[in-house]
Amino acid sequence: MPGIHTFYDGSKVLEPLAESIGLEVDRVNFVLSLFASFGISYIYKKTCSLKQVNRQVRTVIPAVVGITLLFFCFGRAIKHLLANALGSYAIMYFAPPTQVHKLVLLFSMGYLFFIHSYRWVILDTYSLDVTGPIMVAVEKVTMMAFNLKDGKAKDQSKLTDEQKKESLKEIPSLLEYMSFMFNFQTVLTGPANNYYDYINFLDEKHLVANKQGKLPSSTGVAMKKFYQALGFLAIVVTLGASYKVEDVGTPEYFKLPMWQWFFWWFITIFFIRCAYYFAWVFADAICNMSGFGFSGYDKEGNAEWKLCTNVLPYQVEMAQSLKETLDGWNIQTGFWLRKVGYERAPKSIRTVATYTLSAVWHGVSIGYYMAFFTCGLFTVAAQTFRRCMRWRFLDDANKKFAYDIFSFIISKIALAYATYSFVTMHLYPAYDVLWRVYFIPHIVAFAVIFALPKFFKPLKKPVPATDKKEEIISDKPLKQE
Repeated sequence: MPGIHTFYDGSKVLEPLAESIGLEVDRVNFVLSLFASFGISYIYKKTCSLKQVNRQVRTVIPAVVGITLLFFCFGRAIKHLLANALGSYAIMYFAPPTQVHKLVLLFSMGYLFFIHSYRWVILDTYSLDVTGPIMVAVEKVTMMAFNLKDGKAKDQSKLTDEQKKESLKEIPSLLEYMSFMFNFQTVLTGPANNYYDYINFLDEKHLVANKQGKLPSSTGVAMKKFYQALGFLAIVVTLGASYKVEDVGTPEYFKLPMWQWFFWWFITIFFIRCAYYFAWVFADAICNMSGFGFSGYDKEGNAEWKLCTNVLPYQVEMAQSLKETLDGWNIQTGFWLRKVGYERAPKSIRTVATYTLSAVWHGVSIGYYMAFFTCGLFTVAAQTFRRCMRWRFLDDANKKFAYDIFSFIISKIALAYATYSFVTMHLYPAYDVLWRVYFIPHIVAFAVIFALPKFFKPLKKPVPATDKKEEIISDKPLKQE
C-alpha cells in the first residue's frame, strides 16, 4: 500500500539514538550523513588525485559513496531518483538534438511534479524524504540537456559566452553522468552545479595558480564554513526544536499581546532559516573540502570558493530590500531558473515562465503559491517605492541613514510575512496568521504600486543634450541602484 515508505524508507539503525535526543530518525540520518560526507571529502581530496588514482576511479568513488548515503537516508525510495535520472539519460541519448532540452525538461519536471502531487495526497506529515534530492537532480539534468542542445543543434553565434563555455558536443558517458548526478558532495542537499564545472573538477582543471604560481588550498575555507554550519545547527537543535513556527497560528499564541506574538512570529521564522543555513553552508563546506568550488580570485588576489555557495546568511539577515534578501537565498537554484527558464523563454512570457517553473519545481502545496505571489508582489512594491522615494533622501547623510534603517525593518517584516505560508506549506495556519493582521502588508504593497507614483513621482533621467531620440528615452524612470 502507498505510504511514507514510497518517499522515505531509510535506515532505522539510529532510531534509539533519535528517540534519546528527541529528534526524528530521518533528521538524525540526514545530519550524520552530512558529517560523514565532510570526512569523506577530506579523504577523497588526499587520496584520489589523478597522481594517485586513474580517472575512472576518481569518477566512480563520488557516485558510489553518494548512492550509498542516499540508500542509508531514503532506502528503496531512491528508485524514484534513479528512474528520473536514468530516464532523462535515455532521452538525451536517443532524442533529436533540436528537441532534447524540451523532452528532458518535460520528463524530469513531470516526474517530479507527479512525486510532489502523490506525496501531497498520501502524507499528512512532513519528513526529509527523497523529493529533496530529486529536486536537485532535476536542476542538474535539465541544465545538461540545454547544454547538449546548445552544443549540438544551436547556432554558436547566438549563444552567450557562458552558454558557449558550458555547451556539450556529445552526451557524457554513463559513468560520468552517474558521477555528476549522484556525487556525495551535492546529492543530499545540492547545490546543483553545471556539468562543465564538475568535469573540470574531475580532470583537476578547476584550480588556477595565483601570481606566485601556487595553487589555492580549500581546507581553511572549508573548515570556516564547517564551524559556521555547526553554529546554525546548535540554534536549530536547541531553540528551533523548542519553538515551532506552526505554534504562532495556535489559539494559545493568538492570546498573547500583539508585540509578543509578532516577536514569536519573526523568531520562529528565523529558526527555520537557520535550518536551511546549516544544510546549505555545510554542503558548501563538503564541496570545498573535496577541492570543489573554486571560483577565481578577488581584486586583492585572494582565492574565492563560491562556485558551490547556495546561501549568504549575513546578506539575507542584513539586507535592506527583499530583492537583496532573495539574491542571497538558494543562489544556485536562482542560477538554474535563469539558465533554464528566463534566458530560454520568449521575451513576452519569460517572467511568467520562470515563476511557473519555480512553482512547479517546489511542489503543489498551496502555501508555496501564497508565498510566491506575496514575494512577487512585495518585490514590485519595493522597486516602486525605491524609485519614488529613495532619491529624496540622498542629499543628507542623516536622512539617508534613516531611510536605510526604515528599509531594513520593512524588509524583515516583509520576509517573515511572505515566507510564513512557505514554511508551513498548507493553507492553515498560514491564512489564520495573515488574517490576524488583516492582510495589511498586501494592502500596503498594492497601494505603493498603484497610488504612490501618483503623489511622489519617480526620479527621471537627466535630458542629454544630444538628439531628440535620446531625449525621448530619458523620459523613462531611472532605476535606482
